[in-house]
Amino acid sequence: MLFASLDYLLFLPLVVLIYWAVPLRARLWVMGLSSILFYGSWSWTYLPLLVAVLLAAWAGGLWLAALVRAGKPRAVPRALVIAGLLVPLLLFKYLDWITGDLSAGLAALGLPLRLPSLELPLPIGISFYTFQAIAYVVDCGRDGKAEPNPGIFGTFLGWFPHLVAGPIVRRDQLLPTFHALPLLSRGDVGAGLYRIGRGMLKKVILADVVRVGIVDPLFSDPGRFTGLELLVGLYAYTIQIYCDFSAYTDITLGSARLFGIELPENFRRPYKVANITAFWRRWHMTLSLWVRHFIYFPLGGAQRGEARTYLNLLITFLVLGVWHGASWSFVLYGLIHGTAMCVNRFFRKRHGRDPEAPLPPLAFAWRFLLTFHFIVLARILFRAPDLSTAWAYAQGLFDLDLILPRFAPLSWAVLGLGYAIHFSPDRWQTWAEERFRAAGPIGWALVFAAVALACATLGTGEQLAFIYYQF
Repeated sequence: MLFASLDYLLFLPLVVLIYWAVPLRARLWVMGLSSILFYGSWSWTYLPLLVAVLLAAWAGGLWLAALVRAGKPRAVPRALVIAGLLVPLLLFKYLDWITGDLSAGLAALGLPLRLPSLELPLPIGISFYTFQAIAYVVDCGRDGKAEPNPGIFGTFLGWFPHLVAGPIVRRDQLLPTFHALPLLSRGDVGAGLYRIGRGMLKKVILADVVRVGIVDPLFSDPGRFTGLELLVGLYAYTIQIYCDFSAYTDITLGSARLFGIELPENFRRPYKVANITAFWRRWHMTLSLWVRHFIYFPLGGAQRGEARTYLNLLITFLVLGVWHGASWSFVLYGLIHGTAMCVNRFFRKRHGRDPEAPLPPLAFAWRFLLTFHFIVLARILFRAPDLSTAWAYAQGLFDLDLILPRFAPLSWAVLGLGYAIHFSPDRWQTWAEERFRAAGPIGWALVFAAVALACATLGTGEQLAFIYYQF
């Protein structure tokens, strides 16, 4: 069930209506059962896997919390619980990559040994709910607090708005909400509908039109296009992936607000920055915080000398890269961004400036251009299906044939609109939301009718999955 689909636009209001119609004691059941139906709409086959991870995290959290309260060592039990939670992710996402590369390496050495592989579809959302489960058990092992009720815990980890692609929510951010389910606050409905409508427009018009009209053809066969077209394609993919993933987040946060619940933000205009550190503070913020708290800090963070700090940054971004996908492209993507973070840290240590501190216009301009184009060029590795395609795409950028890019006018218009919206003043977005919330139910209905008409008229006519569903 895609968020940007008619199925979801029928499913969500039905669940919301039932949720607010039933007695308070039954609302948690509505959340839980609707989440099962939502995940089952993707694949009932993988529903037992999700349940197994939920139960393992719940039981593991209780075990670690009991050890803390008893004053017993928990390093080994914590490692065992985390390893157990990682097993499904490793099997489904990384086993085929590892065994395939090992088999190829052995064959090159004259040892034609075929190692086993699963060759199964990746269970949707497995990376997100695995990382959230790990965060939960680690928190339990720190303070000795765990959720005794499996129903409440299962709803916390598997609630449908954030189940498939985040945001990754920590225990103390959301779990207490399911103990004392909130009532709707003034403005929740308007704010929720605004985020859902904005997300639909971002996904169906901005992201998907650019994807179909520019990005997909270029990356499917870079050799057919000129260097100028390939360069435009990188700018197109850079705005596409932002619009696509931030659209998912908009719909997620908007859906949650209809239940009176606020989830953490995941994006904050990430391209409006002048260094790579500020970018990662604004891009996929809950994942960035996760790797910071559960990879970087446990490695020692910045407390063990400069050389160790740079190594810790590289390891952290290597994990972040591989989390996105099981391929050498993502390994390089993580290492390149990790190296950029190290360089940025080196210079920041010299001037002591906060990464998001205001800069004079000229200083901001050249730093912004350098940072933005580093992000744009690194997207080759993120989008290309393999290293050979990434290399072919990078080589194609040096084709200096000045033939005008062959893209449809609608694709050009949407590409320009995407960047114009992203770089518009933040106060414009605030103003638009305030006007929408003040419009009331009739105004909301009219706006949603306009959104539906725009999506039907300008959209691709295809139901395209969100990019981060594959992670």
